[in-house]
Amino acid sequence: MNNKSKKIDKLRTLINEVNVAMLNSLKANGEFYSRPMNTMELDDDANLYFFSDEHTPDEHDVAINNNVSVTYTNPENNTYIALSGRLYLAHDQDKIEQLWIPAMKAWFPKGKTDPRLTLIRVEVLKAEYWDSSASDMVVLFNLIKAIVKGETYSEGNHEEIDFKKS
Repeated sequence: MNNKSKKIDKLRTLINEVNVAMLNSLKANGEFYSRPMNTMELDDDANLYFFSDEHTPDEHDVAINNNVSVTYTNPENNTYIALSGRLYLAHDQDKIEQLWIPAMKAWFPKGKTDPRLTLIRVEVLKAEYWDSSASDMVVLFNLIKAIVKGETYSEGNHEEIDFKKS
């Protein structure tokens, strides 16, 4: 397994523990637009997939600026992930078939062929995560230990990944 694959696997593991992301993009008027999204997949090429209504985000906004950020937080596990990349609307019925789960009918009652259904693909260009999966007691102990010893608190594993360079 190459280095890029290992990094994607680590991200996939962290994302799967959180699953719901905040997807942040820019509207054509320059305003930020954020919405919670259920992550369907992080593939082996560092593409994130989400199901979406065909009007969210607006194709007009994406045509003007497709830069996005995606954030995941899991305070219970002290895991935080920040991704940046480019958003594309993917009208790919094969991919929809592959990723579809029955629970999506709550949002798309007509199922996989619902005319409002589209895929959002985010090409992840950069990723950063903080992972201190220790319990709150361990985190508190390490925080107090750093204060008592006059040391800088270590937040656990932290990595920045630039997929443009990988």
